[in-house]
Amino acid sequence: MRVKIKRYSFIIITAILLSLFTLHVFGNHTFCFEGLEFNVRTTLAYQGSTQIEVPPLGLVRAYTHNTPLKITVRLTSLNLDKIQSLMQNKVDQKEISERLEQNLRKEARRFVGRLIIMAGAAGLVGAIFLRSRKANEYFLGVLVATVLVSLLLFSTYKNFDANRFSNPEYEGALKAAPWMIGVVEEAIAQIDTMSNKLQLVAENFYLLYQQVDNLYPITQSNNTTKVLHVSDLHNNPAGIEVVRRMAELFEVDFIIDTGDISDYGTPLEGLLLERIKDLPVPYLFIAGNHDSPSTIKKMKELKGKVIVLENSTEISGLRIIGFHDPASRTNNIKSVSEEEEVQFVKRIKAFLAQQADNSAKPFDILAVHSPYVAHPLAGQAPVLLFGHNHQYQVEKVGESVLINAGTSGASGLGMLQEVEKRPYSVMLLNFYDDGQKNHLIAVDSIQIDSVTSEFSMKRHLFDRPAMVPTEKISDSDVVRDMRSKIDENR
Repeated sequence: MRVKIKRYSFIIITAILLSLFTLHVFGNHTFCFEGLEFNVRTTLAYQGSTQIEVPPLGLVRAYTHNTPLKITVRLTSLNLDKIQSLMQNKVDQKEISERLEQNLRKEARRFVGRLIIMAGAAGLVGAIFLRSRKANEYFLGVLVATVLVSLLLFSTYKNFDANRFSNPEYEGALKAAPWMIGVVEEAIAQIDTMSNKLQLVAENFYLLYQQVDNLYPITQSNNTTKVLHVSDLHNNPAGIEVVRRMAELFEVDFIIDTGDISDYGTPLEGLLLERIKDLPVPYLFIAGNHDSPSTIKKMKELKGKVIVLENSTEISGLRIIGFHDPASRTNNIKSVSEEEEVQFVKRIKAFLAQQADNSAKPFDILAVHSPYVAHPLAGQAPVLLFGHNHQYQVEKVGESVLINAGTSGASGLGMLQEVEKRPYSVMLLNFYDDGQKNHLIAVDSIQIDSVTSEFSMKRHLFDRPAMVPTEKISDSDVVRDMRSKIDENR
């Protein structure tokens, strides 16, 4: 009898250890839903938790149950074409939620069934390992393993509390933005409100612009080119709508974006870039530190609308060169070090010197992302465009005009964290071609308040060739401030 009890004890202990080992090592399951592929994994842990991983953003974790089991849900891949098709077909949100719930229930049943079968197999292997000769010993091993894993999974299910995600832990890039989950509805509401106001804001602003143009005219010549400079949209759909309306109203020849069109440079964010297809003119782009190789790839796919400035280009008579921010070559959203910026500036200067030695036509516009790169390059081109620090500015340094577009997306979702709200800001550049070279004759700095819809404009006038047929301006750097506020009752 003692021998039998001892043998049964060995079988039970072996079944327990092998079933837990199988659960820990082989407990994973992959499933797809509407273009998203997920991997679910179970591992033993000191404290029960559920964590959701979204590479490269990081993870969100909550202690949702008391059993010693960690559940990891990882987004492994995206089918952007399928997701885009889903968005374009405008599937009802309630319908999507119901389908997701049904899909999750079905996949959960499959996963649980698979784990129980694997546990039973582990118990059987344990009995074989102990060289059991009787059928009841094999049955005992299978029974112990399946009952143990079934009880563990059932206890996790009964004990699971999804409300724990209301106060989660963050790791990775998400750690810098724990406010995102709690404020996403507020952000959408603000974006929708701003988009609805834009039509009225644009119409009133254009009336103001016409008055400014009467007081301080730029030129009546046909040899002019209008360029809309934008930067730091940060995934804000309302910001793209601001850009679209301004491009239409002022009939610009093209738009140039100096980076940070995304927040984390993930493939999912690339879906928002599809809105660029609706813009009325060509869109020139360089990447910022918040962008990534995925962002650049997506922009290149928007052929016929977007020109990614990795080489020099000539458009509307202007020769333009741009350089991606070094941080955009990786998935790291942090700015590069000072030493790396110094080396980056040296490489740009060397390239421009080589172009000059080859007697290439001088560049009219040099585009970079950071002011820390732009300022050391003053004198390398007549006009330098940049962004990054969300502070709009027009400054003349020697023979160069340095233009910071600020943030055309009002800092994106980051605006909800800022004490001082940033306005939507864009720059309207006016060039005149005298037949020999292009001259920047004016820059209109345009801002729209993201909260009150108050808008303002500053016109910066520069020295112009004598052949420009316009009224004489006594000062070469006149700045005219005009402000107006939309009547909320209109």
